[in-house]
Amino acid sequence: MLSYTVPAVTQTEATDYTSAAGVTLQPGPADLIRGQRYIAARFNSRWLSEWEDDAVPEAVKHAIIEAAVIEARTPGALSPVSTPATDKVLVGAGKLTWERVRGASGPDAYMPRSAIIDGLLAGLVRSAMGGVSFLMRA
Repeated sequence: MLSYTVPAVTQTEATDYTSAAGVTLQPGPADLIRGQRYIAARFNSRWLSEWEDDAVPEAVKHAIIEAAVIEARTPGALSPVSTPATDKVLVGAGKLTWERVRGASGPDAYMPRSAIIDGLLAGLVRSAMGGVSFLMRA
């Protein structure tokens, strides 16, 4: 499981990763730990394998850094404010009528999403919907 308190990413690793992509806003130590806490809260119950604190997979480190960049841009952005379980869609324009978006359920439905983070971790976590997951090696 990913620690909530022991950093898995160094400042140097974060700078190298973001600089390679031309990101000018560098996440600081507080951003990195907030990003890591988001990843831990969202994915710790679904990892397909376990690792030691000093052997975090590279994709997980990159996901932490992506989350930290989001936090550096807008502190608190990964806190539950706009989430799938509370999203609404406009269904009537005369007298404004809103309806909740269907399909979001479970504890994960109340956490914000990042497509980049989900993509980085897709092969490392079980489906949020439950069921059987398969891990294949080349």
